[in-house]
Amino acid sequence: MNFLACTLLADGTSDRVLKPILDWLLDIHCPDRPHDVQFAQYLPGNPKGLSARIKSALAEYPCDMLFVHRDAETSSLQEREQEIETAWKSQSLPQQMVTVVPVRMTEAWLLLDKAAIRAAAGNPNGTVALKLPSLSQVEMLRDPKEDLFDLLRTASGLATGRLSAFSAPARRHRVAELMPTFEPLRALPSFKRLEAQLHQAFRT
Repeated sequence: MNFLACTLLADGTSDRVLKPILDWLLDIHCPDRPHDVQFAQYLPGNPKGLSARIKSALAEYPCDMLFVHRDAETSSLQEREQEIETAWKSQSLPQQMVTVVPVRMTEAWLLLDKAAIRAAAGNPNGTVALKLPSLSQVEMLRDPKEDLFDLLRTASGLATGRLSAFSAPARRHRVAELMPTFEPLRALPSFKRLEAQLHQAFRT
């Protein structure tokens, strides 16, 4: 079967944490087709506007399927999806496109695995209590990014004086890489929407 080349166009460089999640979904939905997700990080000329960024990403990172990520932030899932769809339809493109819209931010999808957070913080055997949000709370958090950073700092077990040298933003990438499964995310509306698109894409 032909190789499936995929590209992830994200809001920012930190959103490369989505790659392990997309790899996991592709393993499920096209298990017999070799695939890879490349991260569209360097776009010449720093194009402005989503339509221009999509065009540049496809030119620099040719693919069969483009994942376009936008955090919902203060908008709704539907509003963000419409924004992406409008930018996509403004061009006649042969590739398949899948929207990736975490509510509110990508980091919300990384708040469900204590073991991965402890390991990413460099303290896998730590015993300090970590208060993770419940699955029903994840999409209602005001600032999941800062919640994740706080959890990483706490999980590190470092004394206050040593925390200044601890970079929680840098450690966030390891959380996704260390999560053995993303199965719990399948209960979230935003993740269900992502998976539904993939399911449909591989049925056509």
